[in-house]
Amino acid sequence: MKKWRFVAVDVDGTLLDDNDHYDIACFNAVVRQLAQQGVDLIVASGNSLDALQTIFADSPLVKNFVAENGGRIISNGYEQFSKPHDRAIIAQLLAWEQTLQLQPDLLSLSGANQTFISDQFKDVAVPYYPHHCYFINLAEVNEPIFNLNLNWFKRRPAIDWIMSQVHQLNQRFPQVHATYSGAYGIDVLPAGVDKAIGLTQLVNQLGGKMDELVAFGDTSNDLAMIQRAGCGYAMKNATADLLAVADRVTHSDNNHNGLLKEIAELFDLSLPK
Repeated sequence: MKKWRFVAVDVDGTLLDDNDHYDIACFNAVVRQLAQQGVDLIVASGNSLDALQTIFADSPLVKNFVAENGGRIISNGYEQFSKPHDRAIIAQLLAWEQTLQLQPDLLSLSGANQTFISDQFKDVAVPYYPHHCYFINLAEVNEPIFNLNLNWFKRRPAIDWIMSQVHQLNQRFPQVHATYSGAYGIDVLPAGVDKAIGLTQLVNQLGGKMDELVAFGDTSNDLAMIQRAGCGYAMKNATADLLAVADRVTHSDNNHNGLLKEIAELFDLSLPK
């Protein structure tokens, strides 16, 4: 059997269930047993580093993060790479957002240490942004910005409409890479940033190759990662585009511990009862 050295896991819709929870004891047992086999687990997510550090606060064995869809790489507590947006592009994107007929339910800018949320969304609850503040003008944003996120979680337009906005963004702004992030959202990243590129950098730094990596994801921002990995798994609940390119599909979805069960089966691990 092929010797896998790395496991990359997405977070939302993959590890987390639809209520943003995961089985911490089970996850920690999996990470510990993988380490005993010489396998590194890497969290590869569109979330900010701030959010990921909060989510995995009770999982100290997790040392490697590809955050912001590849815009930031952290290994053993040290930032190895980061690629923020040019501020002029952020200004253009904010102006473009104002022209949308269907305004988003939330607009946020992911900074180096916190999330900046447009003041017009001050009444929207954001429990998934552990540290955040509100801005009226871009001049108030005093940190590098890695991701602009638009979300229509209340209006819930057709996914085809959201994908048309992704296409429009990529056509209109060559300096960015827009991708559907799942849950009615769009991530707008600097051009040249995606999970596959970030993972390749980190895996190479750890002395490995991408064909030694197994990856798990659920939506469009996982496409490059799933295609580039030695073996790419789509979650049972994954979007159609990801299911179409994945090497394998998990037996269970994210609401039934599908990720951890699949990893346990692949590596012959014991899960807590």
